[in-house]
Amino acid sequence: MKKAHLILILFSLILCLQACSPSLPSGILDEDKMTDVLVDFHLAQGMAEAQGENPDITRYKYIQAVFKKHRITEAEFDSSMIYYSGRAEQFTFIYNNVVNRVQAQAERMGLEAAAANRDRFATLTNEGDTANIWLGKDFACVLPNRVGCVYSFQMKADTTFRPGDSFIWRFKTQFVGRSMNNEAIALLNFYYDKDTVAAVTDLLRNSLKNEMKHTPGKGLDTLNLRSITGFIYLPMVNNADPPKPLLVSEIKLVRMHKEVKKEELKIKSDSLAADSLDLDSLPFAPNQRLTPQQMRENQPRERKINVVKENPNPIHPQRGIPQRIRRNKK
Repeated sequence: MKKAHLILILFSLILCLQACSPSLPSGILDEDKMTDVLVDFHLAQGMAEAQGENPDITRYKYIQAVFKKHRITEAEFDSSMIYYSGRAEQFTFIYNNVVNRVQAQAERMGLEAAAANRDRFATLTNEGDTANIWLGKDFACVLPNRVGCVYSFQMKADTTFRPGDSFIWRFKTQFVGRSMNNEAIALLNFYYDKDTVAAVTDLLRNSLKNEMKHTPGKGLDTLNLRSITGFIYLPMVNNADPPKPLLVSEIKLVRMHKEVKKEELKIKSDSLAADSLDLDSLPFAPNQRLTPQQMRENQPRERKINVVKENPNPIHPQRGIPQRIRRNKK
């Protein structure tokens, strides 16, 4: 009886825990299922990019194959993306697992190596004349609602920034599903001294890879950069065909120092000061070892100059007074 009583108590506790745990809404994929779908989703994009056909058509075919493989609809995937994107901790946990699995499978399939060979910024670090200075997370999800419609960042300049630096903001984008209103806006602002601002904008549609470049022109290349801000905005459309969620991944901000040209210094003998050393007058080359005789000859010698001062008050004979004539005595 006691044993049966304990089993009944444990069974009741399990039922209570299951009842207390929050259940997913209808049509929402669980975390494991969502992770599996996102892994295949990103691999399908990489495989479509490697094909030489029309990337948009090929990408759509591969993504539809992913939905068919996991036996889900595009609407279920869209709803799940919106659900998890509104829960930061769950979405971060899912996407970290996705990134790790995608990288491992891409390396086995050879996609990662091929992409790295085509991308000259793939192996950049945060040091050097050309560096990846991005400090934020390398993925985001922009949603067509009032809360998640904007992904933004702000970066302050530090001592590694120099006047004349150029920048490239690089990232990949993919709309989750097809819509006539799949369109986002990207903006970069560069704030310089003297209240000077430079802006770069781009319209994001169906392009997988995006690059926004900024090279300061004449006048800006001598000013110090104070900060950089940017955002990706997905406008809301109130109609029957709203835009789909936008995935942003592999975000990089590349900074490139301005190339400094070294000018040859020309020293003209006629522009030297009077007390400077005349190199043309040296009897030996600068790197030549001197002999003891040359060292004695080149030692500074003291020069004595006899100065004859003129008498400021000369004595002249007075007029009317005859001068004395010295006569030789015989």
